[in-house]
Amino acid sequence: MPENEDLLVIPDDWRTSLHPRRGGTPAPPLELVPDAVSAVQEWVRESRDQIDHLLGGPLSDEALTRPARAHLLGDANPRGAAVLAAVLAAEWPLRDGYEYGTEPFATFADAWIVEHGPAFAAAAAVELGGVFVEGYGHRKREHVRHLRARRLDEHDPGYNRGLDCLELVAARVRAFLAAASEPEYRQAVETLAEHRRDGMRRLVAAYLVPTETAWSDELCRDLPDLRPHTWMMVLRTIGSAGQLAALLARRDGWYWLDGRPGVLATAVEGVGPALAPTLAAVADEEAGIGRDPSGLLRALGVLATDEAFRLLVDRLDRPHAHAAVIEAARRCPGRARRLLGEAAASGPAPISSYAARLLRDHVAPETGAVAAGSAREAPAESLPRLLVEPPWTRDRPAFRRVTVRGITPAADVPERATDVRALVPLALGKVGPRRYRAEAALRRLAAAEGEAAILEVAAEHGAAAAKAAGALLAADPLDDLPQAMPRQPVWVDPYLLPQVVLRENGLALPLDAVGHLVSMLSISTPDKPYAGIAAVKEICEPADLAELAWRLFASSGLRERPHDTDGTGWALTALGLLGDDETVRRLTPVIRTWPGDGGHHMAVKGLDVLLAIGSEVALLHLHNLATDLKYKGLRRKAQERIDALAGDLGLSGDQLGDRLVPDFGLDGNGGTYLDYGPRGFTVGFDELLRPYVMDGAGRRRATLPKPGVRDDPELAPAAQKRFAALKKDVRTVAGERLRRFEQAMVTRQLWTAEEFRTLITAHPLVRHLARRLVWITEDGRTFRVAEDRTLAGLRDDETLLGGSSRVGVAHPLQLSGDLAAWAEVFGDYEILQPFPQLNRFTYALTGEERAGTELARFHGVTVPVGGLLGLERRGWRRGSAEDGGVQVDVLRELPGGRALVVDISPGIAVGDLGFWPEQRIDRVRLDRGTLGDLDAITASEILADLVDLIT
Repeated sequence: MPENEDLLVIPDDWRTSLHPRRGGTPAPPLELVPDAVSAVQEWVRESRDQIDHLLGGPLSDEALTRPARAHLLGDANPRGAAVLAAVLAAEWPLRDGYEYGTEPFATFADAWIVEHGPAFAAAAAVELGGVFVEGYGHRKREHVRHLRARRLDEHDPGYNRGLDCLELVAARVRAFLAAASEPEYRQAVETLAEHRRDGMRRLVAAYLVPTETAWSDELCRDLPDLRPHTWMMVLRTIGSAGQLAALLARRDGWYWLDGRPGVLATAVEGVGPALAPTLAAVADEEAGIGRDPSGLLRALGVLATDEAFRLLVDRLDRPHAHAAVIEAARRCPGRARRLLGEAAASGPAPISSYAARLLRDHVAPETGAVAAGSAREAPAESLPRLLVEPPWTRDRPAFRRVTVRGITPAADVPERATDVRALVPLALGKVGPRRYRAEAALRRLAAAEGEAAILEVAAEHGAAAAKAAGALLAADPLDDLPQAMPRQPVWVDPYLLPQVVLRENGLALPLDAVGHLVSMLSISTPDKPYAGIAAVKEICEPADLAELAWRLFASSGLRERPHDTDGTGWALTALGLLGDDETVRRLTPVIRTWPGDGGHHMAVKGLDVLLAIGSEVALLHLHNLATDLKYKGLRRKAQERIDALAGDLGLSGDQLGDRLVPDFGLDGNGGTYLDYGPRGFTVGFDELLRPYVMDGAGRRRATLPKPGVRDDPELAPAAQKRFAALKKDVRTVAGERLRRFEQAMVTRQLWTAEEFRTLITAHPLVRHLARRLVWITEDGRTFRVAEDRTLAGLRDDETLLGGSSRVGVAHPLQLSGDLAAWAEVFGDYEILQPFPQLNRFTYALTGEERAGTELARFHGVTVPVGGLLGLERRGWRRGSAEDGGVQVDVLRELPGGRALVVDISPGIAVGDLGFWPEQRIDRVRLDRGTLGDLDAITASEILADLVDLIT
C-alpha cells in the first residue's frame, strides 16, 4: 500500500492494458517484433494483386494511391505506408482460417519503427487514421472496392477492420514514444505537427502524444459526435479536469469508459480524481440496464480521494460496491476506517449497517464495530471443503456416465420410487431426467442401507450392468459438473445477499462460501439439482437459505419479466430447492400474474416449484391455483399436477384437497397463544375463518397491538410475525374451504365417518367452519358440531356415527320440515353461517319446464357481461371461442354428463372481456334429456344462479 493515501497508484493488473503517457505510470518494457519488416513485406507480396487492383481502380482517391505506389517503388513515405497497411487490414478477414481478435496489425508499427524510425511511424499512424478502404463491409464485389479519405465521425461496417488496425498500430507507437529518448520524442512531435490536417488526423496525433496538452485541449473543444472506436481513443487521450469538463458539456456514451481493455485505466491515470463523479454516474447507468459496473466501481477506489471513497460508500446497497470498497481499504486503510466509521455512525439505512459490517469483517475488526442484525463469519477451517474449495476450483476426476445397452426400464416408475429393481434399469439407461432421479435415489438407498442389494440387482442384468452400477456408486456426485461453470450474473453480489447462518454455531457463511453456494444453484435444474445443495441444507439454517433464494429470485428480474429469462431461470429453480412456506406465500401471487405478462411458460415452472417445496402450505396453494386461477391454461396445468399427486396417493382431487389443509400449529382447541412476555393473546376465528385475538381481559381485537417498551424484545416481534403469516395462510384456506363446503352441499358430496372425524371435526382450523353448518347423514339424520366437538341433533341430543356412515353438508331442500327449527337453534346459539345454508333461497321448475328442455323465462333478458363472468365462481364456464375469438355461450356441467347451456349475443370477446358490456340471453337449454330429469337440488341451484344473474 502507498505511504501517501492520497497518491493515485495504478493497480499492477491494469498496467498491461494501460496506454502509457510520457512521464506517467511506467508500462511493461516494449519489445519490438524482430522480423516485423520481413513479415510486412511478405504480406504485401501475398496480397499484391488486391493492392494493385485498389491502387489502379478508377474510384480510388489519387491523393492516397499516388503515395502508396511511390512507397512500393522504394520512395518510403508515411502516407503510402499507411495506405498499404489499410489495404492489408481490409484483406485480412478474407484469409483462410481467420479469427477475429488475432490480427497482427501492431506489426506494421514495429516494422515502421525498425525500418524508418519512430517519427516516421508516428506520422504513418496519423495517416492511417485518414484512410478508408471502401467495399469490404459485407464482402461486396471487387469492382466497388476503392480507397478514400476517412471522416472522424464514421465507423467500419461489417468485416472492415480499418479502425481495429488503427487502434493496434497507434497504441504500439504511443507506447514506444512514451519511453523514447527526448530527441526521438521531440522529433516525432515536430513531424506530427505537419500531419494534423483534419479532424481524424488531429485525434490520432493527440492520442499518440497526450502530453501535448494544447492538441488535446483543441480536440476536446471541437469534437463532433463520434463512433465507439474514436470515442474510446479520445478517452485514452484526455489528461486534465479541464479537458474532461469540455467533453462532459457535449458528450454522452460514457459507458465506453469500460468498453475495451485499457480505456478505463488510461482515463483514470490521465484525468485523476476529477473523473470520480463521472465514474459513479456511469456505474449507476450500467447497473440500471443489467451491465457489470464492477470495473467502474473499482476505478472509484483507485482514485484515492475522500470524494471517490464516499461515492463508493453511497452505493453499498448496490451490486459490486462492497468488493471495490474492500480493495480500496487495503490501499488506504486510514481513509476506509474514517469514512466507513462515519457512514456506520450516521449514514442512512441500509448503508450504515453495511458500513459497520465492512468495518467489523474486513477493515478494522479491532474496533468491534456493531453490525446490526448480522452474524460474524465462520472461519474457513470450520467449513466443509465443498464451501471452501469446491470441485470446480481444483483438479478432480472426470465424471462419466455409462449407459448399459439392452436394459429396458419400466415406463410407469413413479418419480419418488424407492424400489431397487425399478431404479437400477433407469439409473443405467438413457441419460435424462428419469436417470438423474434414479441415480439420486440409489445413492440415498446406498447411504441408508448399503450397496449390496443394488449391486445384486444390477448383476442380474449382466456383468456390464454390475460394473456400471459399481462405478455409479463409487463416483462422487459432487464432481458431476458442466464442462464450464457459468459466470455469475451481474445482479449477483454475495455481499448484498442475506447472511446464511450455520445451525451448529450461529456463525455466518463467509462471502466466498456464499458465492460457491450461488454457483451450485446456477448449475442446478429441477430434475438434476447439484449434489452439494443437500449438504449445504444439512448445516445451514433453513429460513436463511430460503431468504437467500428469494433475494436471488427478486434480483434476477424474473418476477417483472417472466418472458425474458436470459439465463436466469435457475433463480426460480433455487426457490424449489431452498424455499419454505414464506417462499410459497410470496411466489403464489407472482404465479397468478405471470400469464398476463406473457409468462405462461414461467408460471408453469412456478407450479413445479410449489411441488418441489412440497410442504402442506405449498400443496394447498397449488390446489387453490388449480381451482380458482382465471387463466384456464395455467389452471389446467395446476390441475394436472394435483391429479397426478392424488393418483399417486390413490385419492380423488377433492379428497386430496381435504387433506391439504395445514393445522398451522393451532392447539387442540383450534386456537393458539401469542406470547409477548408479560402479556399474551389467544387467537380465535370468526364464521369466515378471519382470525382475531383476545387479550387477558377477554377483550376481542381484530389485530395484535404493537409491542410496547415492557414487552419482550424477542417474543413480541416473533408473535407479530407469526400472526401475520397465520392471517395470510388462513385467508388462502378460508376461501377454498368455503367454496368446497358450499359446492359439497350443492353436489351432495359425502365423507365417510372416519374422514369426517379426521379431516373436519378434529382439524383445529376446519372445525370452526364445521360448527357453523348443519350436517346430514346418508340416511337423513341431521346434526351440528357442538363446541366440545360432539355431534348434536335438533334437540341437542347426541348423534353417533357408525363406521359405515357417510356425511354431507345439508341442503335446505333436504331439511324439509326441520328447516325452521334448525334456523331457530342457530339463532338461539348466535351461530353465524359462513355461506347461505339455512336462509338459502330455493327454487323449483314449473310443470311445463320439467317436460321441456329450455328455461324460456330467461330468454330475451339483457344482462351485464360482468354477471356472466361471475357465474364462473359458481361452477359455470365459458364455451369455446368461435371465429374472431368470441365466446357465445356459458354452460354448467350437470350430473350424468349433461350440461345446461346459456346462449348469448353478441358474445364475450376473449381479448377484451368488456368490449360488449351487455349481453342478451338468447336461449337457456339442456343439451340432452328433459329438465325434469334433474334432481330438485340441482334444478334449484341452476335457477338460483340465473335469477341472481337477471336481478
